[in-house]
Amino acid sequence: MDRDDVQRLLFVCFPDAGEAAGRYRAWRDPRIAVQVVELPGRGERRDEHPYRDMWLLVEALAAELAGALESPHVLFGAGLGALVAYRLAQRRVAAGLGVSRALVVAHQAPPSRAARAVPEQAGRADVSLLASDAHLPVAPPLPCPIRGFGEPHVMTGWGEHTSAGFVLTPARAQDSA
Repeated sequence: MDRDDVQRLLFVCFPDAGEAAGRYRAWRDPRIAVQVVELPGRGERRDEHPYRDMWLLVEALAAELAGALESPHVLFGAGLGALVAYRLAQRRVAAGLGVSRALVVAHQAPPSRAARAVPEQAGRADVSLLASDAHLPVAPPLPCPIRGFGEPHVMTGWGEHTSAGFVLTPARAQDSA
């Protein structure tokens, strides 16, 4: 981040299964600084071995993003990235490392139903991440609000994962295309 970014709220973005991080780098808003997390095995990190275990991935991301997440931030994830963002928020709270201002999730069923909804574009490593996520223990609700974007029948249940409120904005037809 450059000096101007220090004055803006940090949005840490996690892409969907099989998706490279490029689309989020184009977000332009003077109120936010965007940091896109490219997962190992994808995009610019395609030569790295992809994680197949959600908890190992989250542990690695917690260490990799520790410095950035010291400042006020929002975690955003689409699809599989929503589960990664949620698990990272959960990990940070459990370790006493701080609370995100909010968790924003898009187009992803909550953890209790996620393994049943495998996206078409998911590679083997992503399918393994989803499957391993289903075996993680249920955690206390996050103390930050969760904002959801997507189809209500898909997003139902995210409110159980926060004690600070859940708001859902239904997807418009052009958002899911």
